[in-house]
Amino acid sequence: MDSAKSDKVIKYQNIYSELCRDILKGVYKPGEKLPTENELSGRFHASRPTISRAMRELQREGLIVRRQGQGTFVRQDSLAAQKTLGILVHWQIWPDSHQAKHTTTIFGIMIPEMLRVASQFNYSLLLNDIPEDIVDPIERARKICQHLVDSRVAGVFFTPLELTDDADSTNEEIAAMLDSAGIAVVLLDRDISDSYHRSKYDIVGINNEQSALVLTHHLIDLGCRKIDFISGPSRTTSIVERCRGYRAALEENNILFDEKRVHLFYSKDLANGDNDQTGQELIRLVKENQTEAFVCVNDDTAADMINFFLRNGMRVPEDVRIVGFDDLPISQYLPVSLTSIRQSVKGLAVESIRTMLNRIEHPEILAREILVNTELIVRDSCGSKL
Repeated sequence: MDSAKSDKVIKYQNIYSELCRDILKGVYKPGEKLPTENELSGRFHASRPTISRAMRELQREGLIVRRQGQGTFVRQDSLAAQKTLGILVHWQIWPDSHQAKHTTTIFGIMIPEMLRVASQFNYSLLLNDIPEDIVDPIERARKICQHLVDSRVAGVFFTPLELTDDADSTNEEIAAMLDSAGIAVVLLDRDISDSYHRSKYDIVGINNEQSALVLTHHLIDLGCRKIDFISGPSRTTSIVERCRGYRAALEENNILFDEKRVHLFYSKDLANGDNDQTGQELIRLVKENQTEAFVCVNDDTAADMINFFLRNGMRVPEDVRIVGFDDLPISQYLPVSLTSIRQSVKGLAVESIRTMLNRIEHPEILAREILVNTELIVRDSCGSKL
């Protein structure tokens, strides 16, 4: 796919996701008329055909209706049903160079699918997100939780916080507030703390350890022996499990695990040129052939790494191989297409809604962990074609 065509695909997907988010958050209320395609074209700096494609997708999913001669409206029952579920997640959005936006987490593409599945059971979703750049995420989380309690939602999908040092205690506090209000809780992706003690809440996600093992094994099968792991400083249960899978793959292949090969830093600082010391160290490791490949904790980190090395005159995958995790839409449109672990967005959405409805109907059953299979998607960044 050429660059111009891929940019159009990304833009239409981003427009669709952002309009979904606006509908979920009540920016456009049930029965309200949406802006015209010309107005949306100006807002998103996109062509009319791109806007039309996003609108057709919204219509196909049953979120909007088009009335001849009147315009386009949010479906009356898309948020007006008596049965409502809340969502409290990190929906991170970063601007790109074309003034469009792309999501940096799996939830950005998963939540619109959850909305579609929930509507099939006559449930609506009330979205509340915590932006990465908010000044006081703990206070924001508490206010959102109280809002959900006051709204008398039947259940809440909660992605435990990873933004602060006090995240574990805040996660437990939020869960307790929902518990005391009799609201069902289903955790998405990870548990509420990094303790080895399992919480009492249902979790819907993937087998992070096994998936990371498969990803690292792939690099080893390609001949790599000097493989490093890169993550942000946060140590959520899902991140710990991915690192554990990376380590297990090394040990299964008689490669000695070295803590020094686990790098913890914010990749956005590296991308912005705010972490020169770490950047220079990474370049040194590659140039001196001490590191052949990097397993990145997610696609956003991998994208930052690819762009960083290319800016510094290094080739991917010829000089260094890079793989990611999640298979976000942007993965295949980077300067070097990214090998990644694909999470099934539809599978996760279906299992999340199914688990929640079952929890509401049977609150007495023991907590469950629902794991949806993943898939290794091989592209150029791993060096499989070298």
